[in-house]
Amino acid sequence: MVKLEKIGDNVLHIELRKWADVMVIAPLSANTLGKPLFVAPAMNTYSWNSPFTQRHLDAISELGISLVPPISKRLACGDYGNGAMAEPSVIYSTVIVAVDSRAKTNGNIALQ
Repeated sequence: MVKLEKIGDNVLHIELRKWADVMVIAPLSANTLGKPLFVAPAMNTYSWNSPFTQRHLDAISELGISLVPPISKRLACGDYGNGAMAEPSVIYSTVIVAVDSRAKTNGNIALQ
């Protein structure tokens, strides 16, 4: 495991991007395919502000994928700016609210 001792050290998700060109969900059952999908991006500010990133975000939004936007803070690369992953508690809250809302709309029991 890559251990981050200080800003600028190797970070696992940054190292993984050097060789991972695709993401595969396999097998993908009909049940899994029907689940809400949420993404919580984490990247440097330059990447976040790229017009290509916006195009990708627009495309996944059209597919019904929900975005938990990044926040501004000191990033793993050492820069300060927007692109840090949202706090886990914010991601959790966002998912719970969305799932509860969907459950109520469909007449199901909401999560607690």
